[in-house]
Amino acid sequence: MTKKDSSYDGESLTRSQHIIAVISLTTLCVSLDYILDSRGMFSLGAGTFGLLCGIILSDRLNIDPNTNKNWTNLILPLAIILLGFGLDINMVLTNQIGVAGLYTIIITIIAAFSCTLLISRILGIDRLEAFALGAGGAICGNSAVLAVAPSLRLSSKQTGSILAVINILGLATFLSVPLLASAIGFEPESAGIWAGSTVHAVPQAIAAGEAMGGDALSLASGTKLTRVLGLLIVVPAAIIYSSENGESGNKISSGISRIPLFLPGFILASILSSFLLPETIAQNIEHLGSLLMVPILILIGLSIRPRELLNVSKPIMIVGSLSTVCMMLASAIALVILM
Repeated sequence: MTKKDSSYDGESLTRSQHIIAVISLTTLCVSLDYILDSRGMFSLGAGTFGLLCGIILSDRLNIDPNTNKNWTNLILPLAIILLGFGLDINMVLTNQIGVAGLYTIIITIIAAFSCTLLISRILGIDRLEAFALGAGGAICGNSAVLAVAPSLRLSSKQTGSILAVINILGLATFLSVPLLASAIGFEPESAGIWAGSTVHAVPQAIAAGEAMGGDALSLASGTKLTRVLGLLIVVPAAIIYSSENGESGNKISSGISRIPLFLPGFILASILSSFLLPETIAQNIEHLGSLLMVPILILIGLSIRPRELLNVSKPIMIVGSLSTVCMMLASAIALVILM
């Protein structure tokens, strides 16, 4: 009896240490992001810092895979639902970004997805991984990948490798768009729409718009937030895409059984934020969701080893890089024609 209690206490102590470690890393990443932002310095974002910390410390903090998965499954649905409060359906209904912006977003999403799926098929990459990679590049980076991963039933290693590639490409896009927009000769309006339709993360898209001046900031923000609405389509699409082959009835049953529990809450949250809640309250709730994403990314980082990541990510990096170039090229051509 005493031996059993001792074993249980030891297990609880280990679990407590891991919880403290994740909370400490979350606090560190959020604080670092806040300090950099408050001083007007470039920041990768708290979530990206969290993913990097998790990968770097994965060999030292050897968390049990089942425990890691359980924690992620517990926090992720709540975080996704809270992020839904940051979506404003009125952005589309009131046409704040203009017809050119809306068409550019549609072209960008189609280009990103189609190129990712096509190149992945040529290189023999798993179709479900390709869908998650396409969602991350086409919609909103980390949030999109994490939103579709449960429906696609991706492992932590698969999700982690995709997130690593998405973050690297997101940083490259963020840094290159202002320079390329200037080289192409885009006016601030076109440059802002281009940033909003190509840069992965919302804060980075807004920062890119700010760097280009004029109306680029407001248009980058509006375009990016409108693009994020694609989550309302891409999450159900992931369920359909991942359904097993068979009779149509079986596909429907399979799809229904794989609907993530957060999807109805996510849709309801976006409706509430768009039509009922004051903007300030909705933004504060969405910010809480962003904070919850940090420990999730830390846990995903802790589930993979750096050496494994390098081996798995090479083909995904090739696909992501090529599809990002196609996406940027397609959106730039669309803006030249439409503007």
